[in-house]
Amino acid sequence: MCKVKKFDCKHLTTTQRIKIEKGLMDGKSFASIARSIDKHPSTVSKEVKKYRYFPRRKDPKKVLQCAHFKSCQMRFLCQNKDCVRPCKLCYDTKLGIRQCSLICPDYQETICPKLQKAPYVCNGCLKFRRRCELQHALYSPQQADESSHDLLVSCRDGINQSPADIALLDELISPLLKQSQSLAHIYAHHSHEIPCSRRTLYNYIDRGVFTAKNIDLRRSVRYKISDAYLPCLNS
Repeated sequence: MCKVKKFDCKHLTTTQRIKIEKGLMDGKSFASIARSIDKHPSTVSKEVKKYRYFPRRKDPKKVLQCAHFKSCQMRFLCQNKDCVRPCKLCYDTKLGIRQCSLICPDYQETICPKLQKAPYVCNGCLKFRRRCELQHALYSPQQADESSHDLLVSCRDGINQSPADIALLDELISPLLKQSQSLAHIYAHHSHEIPCSRRTLYNYIDRGVFTAKNIDLRRSVRYKISDAYLPCLNS
């Protein structure tokens, strides 16, 4: 009987992200890259899609060729009534673009298909290395590492609940606390209605998020504040 391989749920390291970039440059699949860093292929896929970035085009004002160019048979878009050619053949030499891209109501900018499916980036694309005017997407281990760190910091800062959820929690918890019920008792009987841990509830009460305050907790007034906690209050 074959054993199902278990993968750790730890965050990717800088070294692993560098290996992901190298794998993309070499044109390897997500499965192959995942084996080299001992992660699941879906982890690599999510990492690349989440932290890829779109660099500024060399000429952002230049209009790209329409996605329907090959199959388009549109005519008579311009004011020249004598012109019977397909509009896609009319070229503006001054602007360096096809005239139909400025006046056609069905114009749609061409998007590289590689950005919509694996590998989702242009790191290993030969056209990108030579010359490609389409919008690019790249994966950089340095930028991914910084973005991941900033995301972790922001997730741990502030209140991770919507105002509506806070209001519902306040309606549930504050009246019970003012009836001298302990937070442990409330959590034991209403845990299915509370979308956070008991420790988080204590933190919310300390920050004054709820109508009930620290003084409403049954045992909080009995405890002496430790000397280690005093510098935090004074800062």
